Amino acid sequence: LTGAFQSMVHNNRTLLARPMEYNIWRAPTDNDRNIKNEWYKAHYHLAYSRAYSTDIQADDKALTLTTTLAITAVSMQRHLDVVSHWHIEGNGQISCRMEVKKNAASPFLPRFGIRMFLPETLNQAEYFGYGPHESYLDKRRASWIDRFSAAVSEMYEDYIKPQENSSHYGCEWVSVKGPDGELFAGAVNEPISFNVSEYTQEELTKKKHNYELEKSGYTVLCLDYRQSGIGSNSCGPELLEKYRLNDPQFTFEFVLEPR
Repeated sequence: LTGAFQSMVHNNRTLLARPMEYNIWRAPTDNDRNIKNEWYKAHYHLAYSRAYSTDIQADDKALTLTTTLAITAVSMQRHLDVVSHWHIEGNGQISCRMEVKKNAASPFLPRFGIRMFLPETLNQAEYFGYGPHESYLDKRRASWIDRFSAAVSEMYEDYIKPQENSSHYGCEWVSVKGPDGELFAGAVNEPISFNVSEYTQEELTKKKHNYELEKSGYTVLCLDYRQSGIGSNSCGPELLEKYRLNDPQFTFEFVLEPR
């Protein structure tokens, strides 16, 4: 139905507390104050995936699911056409390749990736990429590439008005772990971005003040091919085209490994 996993269990340990989702939305930042109107008109905040066909190939060692799907919203034309290839090894490792084509009539994307709702007991993160501060395509000069670790609760950037925050750009891998296990995610050909939070993007979108926020009860892990840059449009020019996620087509590859 969706072209993504409804559940993932490894050694009798639940890794997905809710079904996985394709993800193009982010809680608008102050600098998104103009483009967010176009995003809302396109119903990006209501987007979902719809699978049209799935082919299954299996042998004694692995299983490959190839799904043709679209990212769309009610009453809107399709924003993205996606062919996803999920290759599952017998040891639980998953390799994913997504071939994506964007509708030229749709606004540039806030982001593209997948969102996973992990058990809240997986509350420690370790990664190799730009850190320890939040970093984006056009906002990373205060960060450097290294190996970092932190509690998920420490990785939230507390803006007075809740908004997208705490992404980490240019990462080779991220691991989220706790007493109930570990989920490792790695880049393949190009670095990925990720953020991990106690809050959902819907909560950050909806609330007007930081003191109103309610935790989701999950560890929310977003793995992104890319996010559009942050820019300076709250008081300056609109986001430069080179920082927009507006590629007519692209490929997103990553691996997932339960440990």
